[in-house]
Amino acid sequence: MPASPPSLQRYSAHLRVTLDWLVRSIRHGKGGSSAYYSPLRGWSAPYPETSGYIIPTLLDAASALDDASLRASALQLGEWLLELQDEAGWWPGGLLTSRSSRQPSVFNTAQILDGMVALAHNTEDERWRAAATHGALWLTQTLGDDGCWQIGNYREGVNPSYYSQVAWPMLQAWTLTGDDEIRDGASRVLARIMGRRAPSGLIEGWGFDEGRPAFTHTIAYTLRGFIESAQVLDAWDAYGEPCMAALEKLARKAELANGRLPGAYRDDWSAVSWYSCLTGNAQIALCLLRVEERKSDLRLVNSAAKLTDYVCSRQQTGFGLAGTRGAVAGSSPPWGRYMFMRYPNWAAKYHADALMMLSARLKREIAP
Repeated sequence: MPASPPSLQRYSAHLRVTLDWLVRSIRHGKGGSSAYYSPLRGWSAPYPETSGYIIPTLLDAASALDDASLRASALQLGEWLLELQDEAGWWPGGLLTSRSSRQPSVFNTAQILDGMVALAHNTEDERWRAAATHGALWLTQTLGDDGCWQIGNYREGVNPSYYSQVAWPMLQAWTLTGDDEIRDGASRVLARIMGRRAPSGLIEGWGFDEGRPAFTHTIAYTLRGFIESAQVLDAWDAYGEPCMAALEKLARKAELANGRLPGAYRDDWSAVSWYSCLTGNAQIALCLLRVEERKSDLRLVNSAAKLTDYVCSRQQTGFGLAGTRGAVAGSSPPWGRYMFMRYPNWAAKYHADALMMLSARLKREIAP
């Protein structure tokens, strides 16, 4: 059997150390995954939101690498999250500490649905299906006719455009339950946000704060939510195709800059270029690869590879602080504006996803 190409060997090595770091984050989080590692303060408290969507990453990796220990880690996260679900169906926002005031969170609940649905598909345990259904119904029943939530928002009264990443997990839950009320609620969210799209492809309000540059992290959240929702609903013309102007722009920028995207973009597409948001890099790579699955386009694969290679080049894989070995910083340089001097678990999650998806795509390209 011929040896794997050097790129695949490199991606395999980076994937392994990234997964090792994620498993360490769970050990330090004592059930949930620590939100981040700081060289100054050490490991943070666990983060329910990202612990939820790390679950499908671990399950995918367990299958790809035939590693039962990764599946066990995913189940551990699931059990921890089951204990945190409120009787009403929601999960709390923020990091979980002994002083946390547990309040419902729209976005966090949706991201945890991602994990519950993945576990429901991966096991025969009905608890995961029940938890996903309960959470999705809470999101649906608290949603207004205008596609907005009045409770559970990160900013009171603000429903950002990256809530397309809420609609997608709702639709995942709909595929489990068949409850059309959930599908219709997600569709209202998507329609409202799509109404904010400009002719340039930019979607108003896709950052954390209105009027400030949007990190590529939240830009990618917005685009990925639409891409995945379009696939679930079989509605590419309505929700997928309108994202292509933005994705083509980002793919072209990645191609010209050898994989380094600016950290953020203003409302006129002017860039904040002095740092790069590594999480956003990995997420945009995933968006490009998901689009490319619809129709083969090696341009998109090439841009995704450059984005992933750039994150690999900024990842510590050898000696150094144990907390940073295999981690991905929020920004490059680490003192950039996104997650200043911290290594978030969601950056590692999306990097692992991109490495797996890109490797699988390249293997198909070289298969006889």
